Amino acid sequence: MQEPGYRVVWPLGKAAYQPVVLKPRPSSLRGLTVCELSDYGFRAEEIFPIVRESLLKRYPGLKFIEYSSFGNTHGQHEVEIIAGLAEKLKEYGCDNVISGVGG
Repeated sequence: MQEPGYRVVWPLGKAAYQPVVLKPRPSSLRGLTVCELSDYGFRAEEIFPIVRESLLKRYPGLKFIEYSSFGNTHGQHEVEIIAGLAEKLKEYGCDNVISGVGG
């Protein structure tokens, strides 16, 4: 009996996007603005204040734009919020983003 033959297909497919060059990480957060994004799950109202307090101890002068300024990134108005996110991050002078915090 002969072994069956199978046609092989590459499982990853072709890339559908162009890679972008990322901005280098800052050597310090001192004096920068950090924007928070949340899907309002995973205890964001408890976790973000803890993160803020911890970071401020290490980097005095750090400025935060709280997640409530952006809206729910995974809720009823998710499409509109994400569509306007880049503009809003620029508006707030965001240098870094914290997203997906929870436990």
